[in-house]
This record gives sequence, C-alpha cells and structure tokens, in this order.
Amino acid sequence: MKGFCLFFVVLLSLLLNSCAGGFWKGGSSGQSKEVVVAPPKEAERVLSCLAEHQKMSRKEFKAAYKAASVQAADGAASDTLRLICLSLHKYARYKQFKAGEEALTHYVKDHPEAAAGLQGIQMLMQRIDKEMIGKWAQSNKNLDEKGELESENKELQERNDVLEKSAEQDQLRIRELEKQIEQLKNIENIIKNRER
Repeated sequence: MKGFCLFFVVLLSLLLNSCAGGFWKGGSSGQSKEVVVAPPKEAERVLSCLAEHQKMSRKEFKAAYKAASVQAADGAASDTLRLICLSLHKYARYKQFKAGEEALTHYVKDHPEAAAGLQGIQMLMQRIDKEMIGKWAQSNKNLDEKGELESENKELQERNDVLEKSAEQDQLRIRELEKQIEQLKNIENIIKNRER
C-alpha cells in the first residue's frame, strides 16, 4: 500500500507540475503548446539574405548579382527576392539599386499577400533613394560651386598676371626716368661749372 501511495503521489506531483509549469510559463492549464514552424516571410528572407551576404567581396557580389538578375528574369519569387536583397548590398550601383526597387514594386503588385511585410522595405528603399539623390544634388552643387570658384580664381590669376606685368613696366619706366633725371642733373652741373 505504501508503494501504491508513493507512486500515486509522484504521479500526482508530475501532473500538477506539468499543469502548473504551463500556467507559470504563461500557458493556460490543461493545454499543451504546439510549436508551428512557419516558413520565413518575404521581408525576413530579404533581410536575412542581406545579412548573409554582408561580408561578400566586390567580385563575389558582381557574380551573385549577375546570377540573381538572370534567374529573376525567369520569374521565380525566391530569385526576385534575392535580386532585391542584392540590390541593397553596399557594393550595388545606383542602377542595380533602382532595378531592385522596381523588382520589389512589381513583386508587391504580383503578391498582395506579401505586401504588408515588404512595404517597410519598400519605404526604406524609397528613403535611401531620396537620400542618394539628395547627396548627388549636393555633390553637383558643390561641383558647380567649385567650378565657379576655379573660374573666378583663374580670372583673378590672369588679372594678377596683367598687374604684375604692368608693375614691371612701371618699374622700368621709373628707372628710365631716374636715369634721365640723373642725366639732366649732370647737364645742369656742367652748365653751372662753365658759367663760373
């Protein structure tokens, strides 16, 4: 009887522990939690792809982007997402970035169920695009200002050269006039000496 009681107490404590364990862990008592592994959403796939390819060399990136653009042309969703991912890579040129942005726009239109997750990435790409355009506009403005300053500097340099030449000519004329004055003084002294 003692063995049966002990067995019953252990069994009861295990049952209570599992129910209480579920309760203390945030679950409701009497229900078991099932873990459902869902395939990653499109946005997660793009972001994880970007993280995976972060340390890629420039040469590896070129090859991967070329392959992804060829495969995406076939129309497979996973290839399109890979192209979008690679268009966000640090080695992507602006043209590649714009191709990825366009691919994302088409993907969202073709897969409206994925729109909610991908709209965040789409908004980020639009923001990055605006920033790039803003930086280029500022760079162009700086280049224009630099060109204007260089042109102004060239004009000032030319004026300076003209003024230096004019100053040299003035110095020559001054020396010549000083010589003439000296000659006139000598002539005056000669005339004074004759008059005595």
